Amino acid sequence: MQTSTFEKGIPMSPRACALVFALFALLPFAEGCLGGFTNDNVPEGRRCNPLSSHNECASGLVCAGHAPSSVTIPFCAENYCCAVDRNGNITSTNVNCQPGCSGGAGSICGATMDPGACALADGATLQVALDLDNDAGTSTEGGE
Repeated sequence: MQTSTFEKGIPMSPRACALVFALFALLPFAEGCLGGFTNDNVPEGRRCNPLSSHNECASGLVCAGHAPSSVTIPFCAENYCCAVDRNGNITSTNVNCQPGCSGGAGSICGATMDPGACALADGATLQVALDLDNDAGTSTEGGE
């Protein structure tokens, strides 16, 4: 059996097994990063996968946020389990289910310099941010 040159007398295969075991032991703690990838019944405000073959969110919640989600959250780059009314309007008060999704607008602004996302991240109202995106490329300044 081959021994490690770093740890005298410790066979390589037990260390490799220990590493694999440690990675699997930490897998439950990775759930926050995976955003419910391995779970069903995901609670409100937690990440979800809109491409999942089924709604992984808890009862009464839908996976909302960025496209391809059927319920979008303006200026949100990720998807979260959120409460909606029967018309598909978000009724959740969780910060991840609000426009800009708790920092998402800032991330979009930093990545794309989208005028609406930057305005929302800087404290503008949602309507002002949406108007900036709808008017992108047009100007009424300077007497035009």
